[in-house]
Amino acid sequence: MDNLFFIASKLIWMFISPANWLVLIPLLALLLNRLGWLIWARCTWALEIGLILLIGAYPVGQWLAEPLESYSAIPVPDAPAPDGIIVLGGAWQTEQADYWQQWELNHAAERELAFLMLAERYPAAKLVFTGGSGRVFSQGLKEAHWAQALYRDFGLDQTRLTLENESRNTDENARFSKRLVTPKIGERWWLITSAYHMPRSVGVFCQQGWSVTPYPVDHYYAGLSWRPNWQLAKHLQELERVLHEWLGLVVYRGTGKSSYLFPPRC
Repeated sequence: MDNLFFIASKLIWMFISPANWLVLIPLLALLLNRLGWLIWARCTWALEIGLILLIGAYPVGQWLAEPLESYSAIPVPDAPAPDGIIVLGGAWQTEQADYWQQWELNHAAERELAFLMLAERYPAAKLVFTGGSGRVFSQGLKEAHWAQALYRDFGLDQTRLTLENESRNTDENARFSKRLVTPKIGERWWLITSAYHMPRSVGVFCQQGWSVTPYPVDHYYAGLSWRPNWQLAKHLQELERVLHEWLGLVVYRGTGKSSYLFPPRC
C-alpha cells in the first residue's frame, strides 16, 4: 500500500500542477480552434492570459500559504528544553550533491540551519534526521547521506544523531523515525520543517502517537499587498509548492494518515 500511495501521489500531481496547466490550456485552445469551436477557443485563450497575468503580478502562492504558516510559531525563549529534536528532509538537492560530491541545499535550507543551531543550544537533546528519497526513479540518492556529511563538517557529535534514510514522504518520516527512536511518554520533542508544511507534519506525528512541538522555518508569506510585482517564475514556483501542500493536507486527512487538517496540539 505504501508503494501504491507514493506512486499515485506523483501521478495525481501531474494533472493538478499549475505549471502543467499553463502548458495544457493553450494546447486545448488550439484543439478547440481546430474543431471550429471558436467561442470556446477564445474563452480558453482568455483563461490562459488571465492566469499568467494573475500569477505573474501577484504572489498567489504566498497568500495561500498564510493559513498554513499561521498555524504555528517557534517555541518561546523560556520554553523547557527539548528532550529530542527532529528535522524533516526536503532541503537537499541530492542529484547535484551526488554529481559534485558536496552537500547542496535548496530553498528549505533553514531546516538544516535551525537543526544545527538547536543542536548546539541544547547539547543534551537527542537528534533525528528523517529523509530518504522522494523521487520515483532515484531511490539510491538519500538525503540522509548528505545531511550526515553536513553535520560532520560542522562538528556535530555523531553519537547524538539518529539517521532515518528510507522514508519517501511525511507519513513515512513519522512512522519510520518512531520505529528507530521509540520516544517515551512525557518526552518533549521539537519538530523542524517548513512553516507551510507544519500542519500536515504535526497531524501525521500525532496520528502515530508522537507528541511534537512545532519549530517552523522557511516562511513564504510576507504580508498582503495588491500592488503588482511581476515575477512570474518565482510566483509560479511558490504556487506549485503551496498548492501541492494543500492537496497533501486534504489527501492525508481523507486517507486517515492524519485526523485533522489543522491538528490541535497532541
